[in-house]
Amino acid sequence: MQNYKIIKMLGRCMMMLLSAMLVCGCGKRGGEAEQAASHASSYDVDIELKGDSMLYGLTCDGTGDSTVIIWPFSGDPITLNCIDAKQQGNIIGKPQIGDWIAVMRNPSDTLEATFIINLDLLKGTWTYPVLPVMKELQNMSRRMQRRMMASMSDSIKQTFFVPREYGFTLKRSSQAQAVGRVMRNNTLEDDSPVVYPEVKNYVKWHVWNGHLLLVSAKRPASGGNNPDVTAKPVVEVDTMNFVHLDDDSLIMSLNGTTYGFHRKANAIVANAAAAKAQAKIDEQKNKTNKE
Repeated sequence: MQNYKIIKMLGRCMMMLLSAMLVCGCGKRGGEAEQAASHASSYDVDIELKGDSMLYGLTCDGTGDSTVIIWPFSGDPITLNCIDAKQQGNIIGKPQIGDWIAVMRNPSDTLEATFIINLDLLKGTWTYPVLPVMKELQNMSRRMQRRMMASMSDSIKQTFFVPREYGFTLKRSSQAQAVGRVMRNNTLEDDSPVVYPEVKNYVKWHVWNGHLLLVSAKRPASGGNNPDVTAKPVVEVDTMNFVHLDDDSLIMSLNGTTYGFHRKANAIVANAAAAKAQAKIDEQKNKTNKE
Protein backbone atom coordinates (compact mmCIF):
# COMPACT_ATOMS: atom_id res chain seq x y z
CA MET A 1 0.00 0.00 0.00
CA GLN A 2 2.86 2.33 0.84
CA ASN A 3 4.42 1.73 -2.57
CA TYR A 4 1.17 2.65 -4.26
CA LYS A 5 0.93 5.91 -2.31
CA ILE A 6 4.43 6.75 -3.51
CA ILE A 7 3.36 6.02 -7.06
CA LYS A 8 0.32 8.27 -6.72
CA MET A 9 2.51 11.04 -5.31
CA LEU A 10 4.90 10.70 -8.25
CA GLY A 11 1.92 10.82 -10.54
CA ARG A 12 1.09 14.31 -9.24
CA CYS A 13 4.56 15.74 -9.45
CA MET A 14 6.68 13.93 -11.98
CA MET A 15 7.60 15.21 -15.39
CA MET A 16 6.31 13.76 -18.58
CA LEU A 17 8.63 10.88 -19.48
CA LEU A 18 7.80 10.79 -23.13
CA SER A 19 5.65 12.94 -25.37
CA ALA A 20 2.82 10.87 -26.77
CA MET A 21 2.85 10.69 -30.57
CA LEU A 22 -0.62 12.02 -30.92
CA VAL A 23 -1.70 11.74 -34.47
CA CYS A 24 -5.21 11.92 -33.20
CA GLY A 25 -4.93 15.09 -31.17
CA CYS A 26 -2.78 17.48 -33.16
CA GLY A 27 -4.65 17.71 -36.41
CA LYS A 28 -4.33 20.64 -38.75
CA ARG A 29 -7.49 22.71 -38.59
CA GLY A 30 -8.36 25.66 -40.76
CA GLY A 31 -6.93 26.53 -44.14
CA GLU A 32 -7.77 24.90 -47.45
CA ALA A 33 -7.95 21.33 -46.14
CA GLU A 34 -10.69 22.02 -43.60
CA GLN A 35 -12.60 24.22 -46.01
CA ALA A 36 -12.77 21.16 -48.25
CA ALA A 37 -14.87 19.32 -45.63
CA SER A 38 -18.47 20.16 -44.75
CA HIS A 39 -19.91 20.06 -41.22
CA ALA A 40 -21.67 16.81 -40.32
CA SER A 41 -24.93 16.11 -38.51
CA SER A 42 -24.10 12.55 -37.41
CA TYR A 43 -21.19 10.15 -37.03
CA ASP A 44 -21.96 8.99 -40.56
CA VAL A 45 -20.42 12.18 -41.83
CA ASP A 46 -20.47 13.28 -45.45
CA ILE A 47 -17.38 15.07 -46.66
CA GLU A 48 -17.65 17.55 -49.50
CA LEU A 49 -14.23 17.87 -51.08
CA LYS A 50 -13.49 20.95 -53.14
CA GLY A 51 -10.52 21.79 -55.30
CA ASP A 52 -9.04 18.29 -55.52
CA SER A 53 -6.76 18.14 -58.58
CA MET A 54 -5.89 14.44 -58.39
CA LEU A 55 -6.75 11.94 -61.11
CA TYR A 56 -8.18 8.62 -59.88
CA GLY A 57 -8.22 5.31 -61.69
CA LEU A 58 -6.68 1.85 -62.12
CA THR A 59 -3.09 1.00 -63.02
CA CYS A 60 -2.84 -0.56 -66.49
CA ASP A 61 -0.42 -3.02 -68.04
CA GLY A 62 2.71 -1.23 -69.28
CA THR A 63 3.32 0.71 -66.06
CA GLY A 64 7.00 0.70 -65.12
CA ASP A 65 9.76 2.74 -63.51
CA SER A 66 9.52 5.59 -66.01
CA THR A 67 5.83 5.63 -66.90
CA VAL A 68 2.49 5.00 -65.23
CA ILE A 69 -0.58 4.13 -67.27
CA ILE A 70 -3.82 5.01 -65.51
CA TRP A 71 -7.33 4.16 -66.63
CA PRO A 72 -9.56 6.87 -65.15
CA PHE A 73 -13.06 5.97 -64.01
CA SER A 74 -14.26 7.87 -67.07
CA GLY A 75 -12.31 8.01 -70.30
CA ASP A 76 -9.48 6.12 -71.94
CA PRO A 77 -6.12 5.04 -70.40
CA ILE A 78 -3.53 7.82 -70.06
CA THR A 79 0.24 7.30 -70.18
CA LEU A 80 2.17 9.61 -67.84
CA ASN A 81 5.89 10.17 -67.39
CA CYS A 82 6.88 9.55 -63.74
CA ILE A 83 10.70 9.74 -63.81
CA ASP A 84 10.93 12.94 -61.75
CA ALA A 85 8.29 11.70 -59.30
CA LYS A 86 10.32 8.55 -58.69
CA GLN A 87 13.60 10.46 -58.26
CA GLN A 88 11.99 12.85 -55.77
CA GLY A 89 10.39 10.07 -53.72
CA ASN A 90 6.88 11.10 -54.73
CA ILE A 91 5.63 7.61 -55.60
CA ILE A 92 3.84 6.51 -52.41
CA GLY A 93 3.48 2.74 -52.74
CA LYS A 94 4.66 1.19 -55.98
CA PRO A 95 1.64 0.69 -58.27
CA GLN A 96 0.88 -2.83 -59.46
CA ILE A 97 -1.39 -3.74 -62.35
CA GLY A 98 -5.01 -3.30 -61.35
CA ASP A 99 -4.29 -1.15 -58.26
CA TRP A 100 -6.49 1.84 -57.46
CA ILE A 101 -4.24 4.89 -57.59
CA ALA A 102 -4.37 8.68 -57.33
CA VAL A 103 -2.14 10.82 -59.53
CA MET A 104 -1.22 14.49 -59.37
CA ARG A 105 -0.29 15.84 -62.79
CA ASN A 106 2.02 18.71 -63.65
CA PRO A 107 -0.28 21.64 -64.54
CA SER A 108 2.31 22.77 -67.10
CA ASP A 109 2.60 19.30 -68.63
CA THR A 110 -0.47 17.12 -68.14
CA LEU A 111 1.43 14.06 -69.43
CA GLU A 112 3.78 14.17 -66.40
CA ALA A 113 2.83 12.65 -63.05
CA THR A 114 4.33 14.61 -60.15
CA PHE A 115 2.82 12.57 -57.28
CA ILE A 116 1.38 9.03 -57.19
CA ILE A 117 -0.41 7.28 -54.29
CA ASN A 118 -1.31 3.60 -54.28
CA LEU A 119 -4.72 3.75 -52.59
CA ASP A 120 -5.21 -0.01 -52.51
CA LEU A 121 -1.93 -0.42 -50.63
CA LEU A 122 -2.91 2.40 -48.28
CA LYS A 123 -6.11 0.65 -47.17
CA GLY A 124 -5.87 -1.48 -44.04
CA THR A 125 -5.00 -1.09 -40.36
CA TRP A 126 -1.99 1.04 -39.40
CA THR A 127 -0.70 1.55 -35.84
CA TYR A 128 2.18 3.13 -33.93
CA PRO A 129 3.25 2.76 -30.26
CA VAL A 130 2.09 5.38 -27.75
CA LEU A 131 3.32 5.72 -24.16
CA PRO A 132 1.31 7.28 -21.33
CA VAL A 133 2.38 10.38 -19.42
CA MET A 134 2.36 11.12 -15.70
CA LYS A 135 -0.56 13.19 -14.39
CA GLU A 136 -0.40 16.73 -12.98
CA LEU A 137 3.15 17.73 -13.91
CA GLN A 138 2.71 21.26 -15.17
CA ASN A 139 3.81 23.00 -11.96
CA MET A 140 7.14 21.20 -11.56
CA SER A 141 10.51 22.70 -12.40
CA ARG A 142 12.65 20.82 -14.90
CA ARG A 143 15.23 20.08 -12.23
CA MET A 144 12.63 18.57 -9.92
CA GLN A 145 11.14 16.63 -12.81
CA ARG A 146 14.52 15.04 -13.54
CA ARG A 147 15.01 14.17 -9.88
CA MET A 148 11.59 12.57 -9.60
CA MET A 149 12.16 10.60 -12.77
CA ALA A 150 15.47 9.32 -11.48
CA SER A 151 13.85 8.28 -8.20
CA MET A 152 11.32 6.02 -9.92
CA SER A 153 12.38 2.39 -10.03
CA ASP A 154 12.67 0.50 -13.30
CA SER A 155 10.02 -1.96 -12.14
CA ILE A 156 7.48 0.84 -11.67
CA LYS A 157 8.30 2.27 -15.08
CA GLN A 158 7.87 -1.15 -16.67
CA THR A 159 4.56 -1.61 -14.86
CA PHE A 160 2.88 1.66 -15.75
CA PHE A 161 4.62 2.86 -18.91
CA VAL A 162 3.23 0.15 -21.15
CA PRO A 163 2.90 1.17 -24.80
CA ARG A 164 -0.41 0.92 -26.58
CA GLU A 165 -1.05 0.69 -30.30
CA TYR A 166 -2.84 3.73 -31.71
CA GLY A 167 -3.81 4.32 -35.30
CA PHE A 168 -6.61 3.86 -37.79
CA THR A 169 -8.20 1.47 -40.24
CA LEU A 170 -8.88 2.77 -43.75
CA LYS A 171 -11.71 0.94 -45.50
CA ARG A 172 -13.60 1.06 -48.76
CA SER A 173 -15.99 3.91 -49.54
CA SER A 174 -13.81 6.32 -47.54
CA GLN A 175 -14.83 4.71 -44.22
CA ALA A 176 -12.33 4.99 -41.33
CA GLN A 177 -12.13 3.50 -37.85
CA ALA A 178 -9.98 4.49 -34.88
CA VAL A 179 -7.62 1.96 -33.32
CA GLY A 180 -6.54 2.00 -29.66
CA ARG A 181 -9.75 2.23 -27.65
CA VAL A 182 -9.82 0.36 -24.35
CA MET A 183 -12.97 -0.12 -22.26
CA ARG A 184 -12.09 0.69 -18.65
CA ASN A 185 -13.56 1.09 -15.21
CA ASN A 186 -13.72 4.84 -14.46
CA THR A 187 -12.52 4.31 -10.88
CA LEU A 188 -9.44 2.44 -12.03
CA GLU A 189 -8.73 5.13 -14.56
CA ASP A 190 -9.02 7.91 -11.97
CA ASP A 191 -6.62 6.08 -9.63
CA SER A 192 -3.98 5.48 -12.28
CA PRO A 193 -0.80 7.60 -11.96
CA VAL A 194 -0.54 7.74 -15.76
CA VAL A 195 -2.85 8.82 -18.56
CA TYR A 196 -2.90 7.92 -22.24
CA PRO A 197 -3.78 10.39 -25.00
CA GLU A 198 -7.37 10.48 -26.17
CA VAL A 199 -8.26 8.24 -29.11
CA LYS A 200 -10.04 10.22 -31.78
CA ASN A 201 -13.21 8.83 -33.31
CA TYR A 202 -12.14 8.59 -36.95
CA VAL A 203 -15.06 8.07 -39.29
CA LYS A 204 -13.87 9.07 -42.78
CA TRP A 205 -10.71 9.32 -44.84
CA HIS A 206 -9.89 10.93 -48.16
CA VAL A 207 -6.89 11.68 -50.30
CA TRP A 208 -6.91 15.31 -51.35
CA ASN A 209 -4.22 17.03 -53.46
CA GLY A 210 -1.56 14.60 -52.27
CA HIS A 211 -2.57 14.69 -48.57
CA LEU A 212 -4.39 12.20 -46.36
CA LEU A 213 -7.44 13.73 -44.68
CA LEU A 214 -8.58 11.90 -41.53
CA VAL A 215 -11.99 13.05 -40.37
CA SER A 216 -13.09 12.57 -36.77
CA ALA A 217 -16.44 13.27 -35.10
CA LYS A 218 -17.20 13.72 -31.40
CA ARG A 219 -20.39 14.77 -29.68
CA PRO A 220 -20.02 17.38 -26.90
CA ALA A 221 -20.58 16.30 -23.30
CA SER A 222 -24.03 16.84 -21.81
CA GLY A 223 -22.74 16.66 -18.24
CA GLY A 224 -19.86 14.77 -16.69
CA ASN A 225 -18.24 12.56 -19.30
CA ASN A 226 -21.42 11.47 -21.03
CA PRO A 227 -21.88 12.67 -24.63
CA ASP A 228 -25.03 14.53 -25.65
CA VAL A 229 -26.53 12.14 -28.20
CA THR A 230 -28.91 14.85 -29.42
CA ALA A 231 -26.15 17.36 -30.25
CA LYS A 232 -24.40 17.64 -33.57
CA PRO A 233 -20.90 16.18 -33.42
CA VAL A 234 -17.82 18.34 -33.60
CA VAL A 235 -15.96 17.43 -36.77
CA GLU A 236 -12.20 17.81 -37.13
CA VAL A 237 -9.92 17.18 -40.09
CA ASP A 238 -6.33 16.01 -39.58
CA THR A 239 -4.24 16.72 -42.67
CA MET A 240 -1.25 14.39 -43.01
CA ASN A 241 1.58 14.39 -45.54
CA PHE A 242 2.83 11.19 -47.17
CA VAL A 243 6.48 10.23 -46.80
CA HIS A 244 6.69 6.51 -47.56
CA LEU A 245 4.45 3.49 -48.11
CA ASP A 246 5.17 -0.19 -48.68
CA ASP A 247 3.52 -3.50 -47.79
CA ASP A 248 4.27 -3.29 -44.04
CA SER A 249 5.10 0.32 -43.20
CA LEU A 250 3.60 3.77 -43.63
CA ILE A 251 5.44 6.99 -42.79
CA MET A 252 3.46 10.21 -42.46
CA SER A 253 4.18 13.71 -41.21
CA LEU A 254 1.86 16.01 -39.32
CA ASN A 255 2.67 19.58 -38.33
CA GLY A 256 6.40 18.95 -38.79
CA THR A 257 6.48 15.68 -36.84
CA THR A 258 7.07 12.33 -38.57
CA TYR A 259 5.23 9.18 -37.51
CA GLY A 260 6.03 5.59 -38.43
CA PHE A 261 3.10 3.15 -38.71
CA HIS A 262 3.15 -0.63 -39.03
CA ARG A 263 0.48 -2.69 -40.69
CA LYS A 264 -1.73 -4.86 -38.47
CA ALA A 265 -4.01 -7.69 -39.57
CA ASN A 266 -7.09 -5.71 -38.55
CA ALA A 267 -8.50 -3.36 -35.91
CA ILE A 268 -9.62 -6.23 -33.67
CA VAL A 269 -6.06 -7.51 -33.34
CA ALA A 270 -4.68 -4.02 -32.66
CA ASN A 271 -7.35 -3.17 -30.06
CA ALA A 272 -6.83 -6.53 -28.34
CA ALA A 273 -3.14 -5.66 -27.91
CA ALA A 274 -4.09 -2.31 -26.36
CA ALA A 275 -6.53 -3.99 -23.98
CA LYS A 276 -3.87 -6.51 -22.95
CA ALA A 277 -1.42 -3.71 -22.17
CA GLN A 278 -4.02 -1.93 -20.03
CA ALA A 279 -4.95 -5.16 -18.23
CA LYS A 280 -1.31 -5.54 -17.22
CA ILE A 281 -1.36 -2.08 -15.62
CA ASP A 282 -4.66 -2.71 -13.82
CA GLU A 283 -3.50 -6.08 -12.54
CA GLN A 284 -0.36 -4.59 -11.01
CA LYS A 285 -2.29 -1.68 -9.52
CA ASN A 286 -4.85 -3.98 -7.90
CA LYS A 287 -2.06 -6.15 -6.55
CA THR A 288 -0.37 -3.12 -5.04
CA ASN A 289 -3.64 -1.96 -3.43
CA LYS A 290 -3.99 -5.28 -1.61
CA GLU A 291 -0.51 -5.13 -0.13
